Amino acid sequence: MMENGKVAFVASILLVALIYFASVKEIAIPIEKIKEIQMIVDETSHGKVQVDWRNVAAVVHTEYGLNSVSKNEIKSITARFIGKRENDYILKDMQQVTKDMKYNQKQKKRVSSFLKQLSSEEDIAAKNNNNSMERYFIESIEEAAISNYKAYKILPSITIAQAILESNWGRSQLSTKYHNLFGIKGYNWNEKTANLSTNEFYNQTIKDDFRVYEDVYESVEDHGLFLSENPRYRKHGLFSSNTYKEQALALQEAGYSTIENEEGERIYSKQLIELIQQYQLQLIDSNVQLKYA
Repeated sequence: MMENGKVAFVASILLVALIYFASVKEIAIPIEKIKEIQMIVDETSHGKVQVDWRNVAAVVHTEYGLNSVSKNEIKSITARFIGKRENDYILKDMQQVTKDMKYNQKQKKRVSSFLKQLSSEEDIAAKNNNNSMERYFIESIEEAAISNYKAYKILPSITIAQAILESNWGRSQLSTKYHNLFGIKGYNWNEKTANLSTNEFYNQTIKDDFRVYEDVYESVEDHGLFLSENPRYRKHGLFSSNTYKEQALALQEAGYSTIENEEGERIYSKQLIELIQQYQLQLIDSNVQLKYA
């Protein structure tokens, strides 16, 4: 009888273990569906706050399954992460959303498992596809970009993408020698300047004076101050918008860059948006908007 009891006990433990591991096993995450979710999350976030698409994907997976969910259902889940405080939009965290949706422990575990798998796959993809020097550059100015957000409400993704674009990943002469990551010219500047060549419009080169900084941190800080002190950026909605696409367009419309393509079309916002999406910089925006609301 004792032996039979031990066998029954072990069998019950194994059964519980099998049920547990079956509930948290990895799933095949369809890349095209993830891209669709990202697009719909951006669309639904527009004019409000930047929702983290990973959280939306996790709830979508739990509620509907990734392959059978509709666009309207994705929009509905995204909207659950957006709240209001007086006249301002704010982000809700996963804990609040799952509480609102009355999730049980099994559903919460399903969400958590999906997010862990997604994070693991993102890490592998980053190591395989992204240059380590590029990741290092992003990480080296991320905290300074977050400080700029706290001071001026310029999204970290925008600050980082501009630094990438304007300094060629910190490799330009202006950035390596003079620590100027953003191509800010010497107007209304009483400190040191450097006279260098620069591109204007399409395929035009001129010489101009540029600000010189002690280090890149001073450059990032002055970038935020420079934008905040120029009325044209406020006029075009840079500080009143909370998503990277809106801020990228505001910078272009305010004339931060005159870069054009061969057809004479302004492409600065497009370049910023493509960089942000490629390196998933908007996820930093979601984190800081949640933390510093």
